[in-house]
Amino acid sequence: MNIRPMFHDDIVFALALTSAEKWNSTKRDFEELLEYDPHGCFIGEIESEPIGMVCTVSYGVFGFIGNLIVREPYRGQQYGKSLMEYGMNYLRIHGAKSILIDAVPKALKLYERLGFRKICKSLRLEGSISGTKSSHVRGMTQKDLSPISDLDASLFGGRRDKFLRMRFAAYPEYCKVHEIGGELLGYIMGSTSGNSVRIGPWAMNELDVSAEPLLLDFAQSVEADSLRIGVLERNFKSLGLLHKYGFRERSFSWRMVYGEDTEATLSNYLYAICCPARG
Repeated sequence: MNIRPMFHDDIVFALALTSAEKWNSTKRDFEELLEYDPHGCFIGEIESEPIGMVCTVSYGVFGFIGNLIVREPYRGQQYGKSLMEYGMNYLRIHGAKSILIDAVPKALKLYERLGFRKICKSLRLEGSISGTKSSHVRGMTQKDLSPISDLDASLFGGRRDKFLRMRFAAYPEYCKVHEIGGELLGYIMGSTSGNSVRIGPWAMNELDVSAEPLLLDFAQSVEADSLRIGVLERNFKSLGLLHKYGFRERSFSWRMVYGEDTEATLSNYLYAICCPARG
């Protein structure tokens, strides 16, 4: 198998793979990954025919691997392992001492054989609420992006400014901030996938201010059949709030780590992940 960088023209193939797995990935998801790092996503080929892919996101001392998929006829032949090892090596070259993944249960044994260890379940929930306007929540502006990025980095453990700016540029109507007296208390962002709106990322500062106004204001401004969100099972505050409004688990993956143990991405003030491929 030959492994080469993914290009924009490969997105149709990438979406065919995720659609076959019934994942809710979008064209915009892959465009953002390629814009973040044009060299960080890879296609596996046999005789110039694409048969699989893997994507990486480097945050410096840690990174994420996602979207590992091999076409059905080529499974069980170590191609997935080769793609995974290629992605891991790419992140290590770029300084990663810890590599994180959200592993679907059926691939768990592969990742464990590669040395990954379970941290906790990464839950996918879905719900539908009408919401209500909050006097302390407003639409995000360009000027908010710098303080939001600083808050996010303090919680996430790495800087994902570029992803935040891309999310705001693509979906400004789903980006909101919670502030009182000019103090930033939290932010929430969203994106579309089919008839659903995905919540994430969503973060609060560490003053234990309620995250409820952000959720309700976000919900009242969205016209969608449902809201979807990813949350780590250890985040009891987020799950308690979501369960209060009727969100229910629809699937899960395993948040796993390779290399050094890290607290990056695990803050209880991160109320939603952005997506499995980037944390």
